[in-house]
Amino acid sequence: MTRLPSTGIFTAWCATIAPNHWLKLILFFALYFNYLAMSFPFLMPVVRFVIVAFPKSHVRINTNIVRYGVPLTIVFPICFTFYLIPALGVCKQRAAPYPFGAIWIYYINSAFGLRNSFFHLYNLIFWMTVSVIANLLLFYQVRRARSKLIRAQTSGASKKAHTSITITTLAMIAFYVTNGSFLLMYIFYYGTTSYFSYAEIMRPFGNDLQTCVVTWVFYLTHPAFQQRTTSSDLIFSTSSSFRRRAENSVF
Repeated sequence: MTRLPSTGIFTAWCATIAPNHWLKLILFFALYFNYLAMSFPFLMPVVRFVIVAFPKSHVRINTNIVRYGVPLTIVFPICFTFYLIPALGVCKQRAAPYPFGAIWIYYINSAFGLRNSFFHLYNLIFWMTVSVIANLLLFYQVRRARSKLIRAQTSGASKKAHTSITITTLAMIAFYVTNGSFLLMYIFYYGTTSYFSYAEIMRPFGNDLQTCVVTWVFYLTHPAFQQRTTSSDLIFSTSSSFRRRAENSVF
């Protein structure tokens, strides 16, 4: 928990308390929400892909995806944080090159001696991979649908929406890679005298940026949020008129 102050009053307070479950809860919720931040962006390309691929039944399909996918996404971080249930939170002195008094909240006595680092790394790789695959399938489906329309039928809003999704996808991938890089630096360099060991300080902020910046990129670039009156379908660049033209072109 590098966002908490690591010197002064906080250090003195930590020195007076024994390991306990309350400190563990701080770390538990930090890890829990980090896993949520990794998984929820995957739903955006999936929902949009369903709209483009199944224009007649996307409401029913996406309703089921949201109904069952969101609860599963909320529950799944427990699979990678369960080892913290018997653990105790402790204020721990940071290893070199951090000076004396630089502390962080960590845990001891975890179930089976498990640690979070590799769970986090494998999740980053998994969610980045499936997000890239989902977006590639989405781009292929959108390009296929647009190729069936004549140039005059392809609206400017549709092109802007497609560009917005592309930029948002690149932002998502960038933050997956960035967080993975910080995590690898922690695994290989923490406790050494290398300057890379200081990268751990930036990792929590990278997790926050993944949640906030991707959302803002989508909001600032998508045409649906640049007009006063818009249809909810425009958010996914699949307006009803666009779908009707695509369906008519098939026949």
